[in-house]
Amino acid sequence: MLPEERNRWLALNVLPHEDNVRRWLARFSGIEVNDIIQQAWVVLAEADPSVIRFPRAWFFGVARNLVLQHYRKSRIVSFDSLTDFACAEIPDEGQAVERSVTAREELRFIDQVAHTLPSVCREVFMLRRIYGYSQHECALHLNISENVVEKQLARALKLISAAYARRDLPAHAVRERANDLLKGKYRS
Repeated sequence: MLPEERNRWLALNVLPHEDNVRRWLARFSGIEVNDIIQQAWVVLAEADPSVIRFPRAWFFGVARNLVLQHYRKSRIVSFDSLTDFACAEIPDEGQAVERSVTAREELRFIDQVAHTLPSVCREVFMLRRIYGYSQHECALHLNISENVVEKQLARALKLISAAYARRDLPAHAVRERANDLLKGKYRS
């Protein structure tokens, strides 16, 4: 495809969606929307339009991948940023509102439970399950043994499972049950 044809195709099929992508990107903390848009246009300009069936979805996908790259390269990413990202589905007119609300509630629940975990347990859980560290990387990062990482992750998962089991109870009952588990009062 000639450069003029590619530019025309981009102007007709992708450019009209830039405002929607900008609004969608504005949800994420810790990123510069203009930088992501500029990087997305570089990717879009290098792509072969003949293989792109759905330009709007493709534009959102490119922007999503760039945000993920940004978060991966960042040394510190807040849990809120990850929660925002996980909840920020590409807008779709046919999307069920209930599914979106349920997913947000699940993430908030995990965030609340994670904040009730003991500090080392929480750190291990976050590094292993949220940031994707290996057991060895996690041990090096926290300056603890791999055995401690394994035990703390098991402890975190046990406490989170217990919280899920007690989810229908009031929040204070979940915290009391978690504290009881930490003190070894119950076996689950």
